[in-house]
Amino acid sequence: MAQRPQGHVIRRARPEDASQVVALMGSVYREGRYFVGDGPPPAVSLSRRIAADDPEYAFYAVAEVAAAEAPVTASAPVADADADRRVGGWLELHRLQPRRMRHVAMLTVAVAPEWRRRGLGRALLRRGYVWASEVGVAKISLNVRAGNVAAIALYLDEGFVEEGRERDQVRTDDGSYEDNLILARWG
Repeated sequence: MAQRPQGHVIRRARPEDASQVVALMGSVYREGRYFVGDGPPPAVSLSRRIAADDPEYAFYAVAEVAAAEAPVTASAPVADADADRRVGGWLELHRLQPRRMRHVAMLTVAVAPEWRRRGLGRALLRRGYVWASEVGVAKISLNVRAGNVAAIALYLDEGFVEEGRERDQVRTDDGSYEDNLILARWG
């Protein structure tokens, strides 16, 4: 089993975290197996979104880890503000806007390749549950590619259930298709 990071901190994201989060997302996009989009947003756009965060409708969190514990890899985001710390994981929760659907929030979570299976994803999820409870979100919903077996196992272990499957929803880099799963967790 991989060694758990010592001293990681789950905290609300700040605008100055944007460049590290974009680097993390970029490393996940380059893998070509997890996200469905074409690439991360520009850091300036993400920084503005974080700054404009309405805490009743959106929650952005990072898993900050000690840079000294990071395995040496080409994808490891470099800390810009503090050489001793870096962003190893990211979570977004967005509450749906229609009044009749405000009890639901959509989840996105990502962990840098070198920090996977070390507890950061689970820690981010659990911090997201706290926010959801504080603002009255009763259901957290997400989309996950069917081939992302490790993430699906984590979500199921955390109490998510499959609510639907969109067949051949995601076109892969090799031209084949992959199902998209819709999972949700109440409570």
